[in-house]
Amino acid sequence: MDFDFGIQVQNDWKARNQLLKDLESEKKSWDNLTEKESELFEKYDETHNSMWDVEVGGCSWYCGAGDYTVKSSSSLKNEDNNSYDITNINDFSYQTAWVEGIKGYGIGEYIEFTFVPKHPRLTVIKIANGYIRSEKAWKNNSRVKKLKMYVNDTVYGVINLKDVYSLQSIELEEPIGNSDRKDYEKPQTLSKWKIRFEILEVYKGDMYDDTAISEIFFDGIDVH
Repeated sequence: MDFDFGIQVQNDWKARNQLLKDLESEKKSWDNLTEKESELFEKYDETHNSMWDVEVGGCSWYCGAGDYTVKSSSSLKNEDNNSYDITNINDFSYQTAWVEGIKGYGIGEYIEFTFVPKHPRLTVIKIANGYIRSEKAWKNNSRVKKLKMYVNDTVYGVINLKDVYSLQSIELEEPIGNSDRKDYEKPQTLSKWKIRFEILEVYKGDMYDDTAISEIFFDGIDVH
């Protein structure tokens, strides 16, 4: 999925939000929408809250998942009302980003997710690489080229990311997480499990050394 937060998309969202207000106030009716208005709702229906949303409303894997914490080895200091904290990495918004906080390109810095024992298993990792709130911000800041991935402090492999302004998905060969689920109580007696992503190499930004990742989220099984 390519990111698109340009003027046309912004105008579409303004029109869509105004249309929702008109429908709620009964200035308009669902029965007499124009073809253009109907197309707008097909593209951005009521399950979408914002153009920046990573996940739309409605049912998804996250209905039963997401019980984890996340930390980082460093974060860039906030400035001018802009936050670069690690909490941005899983806020489900493409408008924010985590930025590492050491001098240089952040080689060796990491993000670590800690999952509760009964957390549903992961089969897909999705990464919005770089500061993607705009193409200009994305180009100006450094992006990750290679991430070393650890599972419970053991090296799992290296993720090679493309330098593209789009969402990238990594399909795992086997689900990650606690697999013994026949007895619902059993996973709750096990230890928490972790996944760490360490920056190995970057694509250099046009203006800044700082390396950014806007979002890391997951898909998987053991839900529904």
